[in-house]
Amino acid sequence: MTNKDFYNNYWQQRGASQGTRLRYQILTDWLKPGSQVLDIGGGDGYLGAMLTKEKNCIVTVMDISEEALRLAEKRGLAVSLGNVEEKFPFADSSFDTVIMSEVLEHVALSEEALKEARRVARESVYVTVPNTGYYKYRLQLLFGRFPKQWLIDPKEHLRFWTYADFKKTLLGLGFKIEKVKAGAGRRYLRDWWKSLFAEQLCYKLKK
Repeated sequence: MTNKDFYNNYWQQRGASQGTRLRYQILTDWLKPGSQVLDIGGGDGYLGAMLTKEKNCIVTVMDISEEALRLAEKRGLAVSLGNVEEKFPFADSSFDTVIMSEVLEHVALSEEALKEARRVARESVYVTVPNTGYYKYRLQLLFGRFPKQWLIDPKEHLRFWTYADFKKTLLGLGFKIEKVKAGAGRRYLRDWWKSLFAEQLCYKLKK
């Protein structure tokens, strides 16, 4: 089964997203009104529609799944069929901001995808990833179970990072980390002690 087949099947099972998530609001709050945005792996366009409505952004959703893009088009968004593991089909500095929310953990060559995001962004790149150092995951490992971070199938996730590991990756690629905020985890503790109590983290990066 190809990646395209896998994710078409994934979206057929999942259907259109219902209800927002904290990470979507964090990313929305960070964006300047009217920004041109590329949402890589944007799926059914839920986040893109939110950015359009709340910040008047001009959003293009890129995804490998035709099924996902069909749902995104129903939300009135521009779409582009593309593979995050290949060169993005856009010229340098085509968008103000590139977003990859819960995408990099699905990509074997995540560092190359980050480089491509930086290439097509004029100003910033926003990324969200799970934090494998989350205290519940640490406990699961302690008792011999691998942390479950996927929605439908274990094959969804190929890469895993702790907070410290991912920061090292970003800095090694030359990004400037402007902001980091927990998008999920133990309330009140998740932004105080991110490495332990944030289940998922949002990064605002400068080129």
